[in-house]
Amino acid sequence: MENFKFLNNLPKVELHAHLNGSLNIAAMLELGEKVYGKKSAEFTDLCERLTKFEPGCILDECFKRFAFVHDLTSTKEGLRYATELVIRDFAVDHVMYLELRTTPKSNKNMTRREYVQIVLDAIKEARQKFSNIRVKLLLSINRAEPVAVADETVTLALEFFKSEPDIVVGMDLSGNPNKGEFKAFTSALHRAGEGGLRLTLHCAEVNNPKETKEMLEFGMSRCGHGTHLSAEDIAYLRNHDIPVECCLTSNIKTGTVSSFVDHHLKRLMEAEAPTVLCTDDCGIFDTTLTKEFCVASQSLGMTDHQCIDLTMQAIKYSFATEADRSWMIQQVNKYAKGLENTAFL
Repeated sequence: MENFKFLNNLPKVELHAHLNGSLNIAAMLELGEKVYGKKSAEFTDLCERLTKFEPGCILDECFKRFAFVHDLTSTKEGLRYATELVIRDFAVDHVMYLELRTTPKSNKNMTRREYVQIVLDAIKEARQKFSNIRVKLLLSINRAEPVAVADETVTLALEFFKSEPDIVVGMDLSGNPNKGEFKAFTSALHRAGEGGLRLTLHCAEVNNPKETKEMLEFGMSRCGHGTHLSAEDIAYLRNHDIPVECCLTSNIKTGTVSSFVDHHLKRLMEAEAPTVLCTDDCGIFDTTLTKEFCVASQSLGMTDHQCIDLTMQAIKYSFATEADRSWMIQQVNKYAKGLENTAFL
């Protein structure tokens, strides 16, 4: 692809990336060696499972495949190192700003509070190792879990938002969209919003018009996926300046969209609705943000200018500080200077 180098080196912004799903196969092998030891039976088993792993599957099956990834991050050291590896790989892809999201988990090795603290500490440590990327954290509510867990997650998010406002910036509602009901979590989400956290909701990922309407009426800062938005829904998002986090490869490989050329990103752009390009689970779906831009360029005919415009939209709709936004704009304009000497914002 003739513009791969341009898109690869473009300073990019990632707003929809799940921690566990962003571990690619190479990173999982690194993590497995670190957690289990290269000569262990567990590492041998992991290698065999990854050999058989095929990125992409129908939506329900996709969530089952996260199981062996969660095994790798079930210890404190595994979780810490996994966070470092994910940040490293986004930095290698020239992502300058990353909003990483994760659902706090508890097991015999850690509480949910400890889980969040470990991820936070890893993000802080990564600042020293990868100075070219700024990382923020969104805590996710898993809609397949009990409401009591969602309440605990919001409590943790508000607590860490107060003590670490430069890192903890928002809340996410995610998980298998075929499980649970949105209305069960509105009280928890309202408390998060009242406490100052920005909200992004996985919305219209499956065809459920009733729930989509409930989510739009509830309100959000960003809409995750938006695969089954109606023309009326798109108009609502445009009029309320709410961007859709579009994840091209993810939608194709989970079967929620039939082909790249039929992806709703095209409809959103034609309707002049705000959009941002994201990876979702780049490890699970064997992609990178550079590849997502390449797909948009090849399948939808997006120009380099449009790719830069999408990056600028991502800066605008990020949960970053004004100082972070100014820095990002400078990075993109500096990079784009050689493209007809045009400043894009």
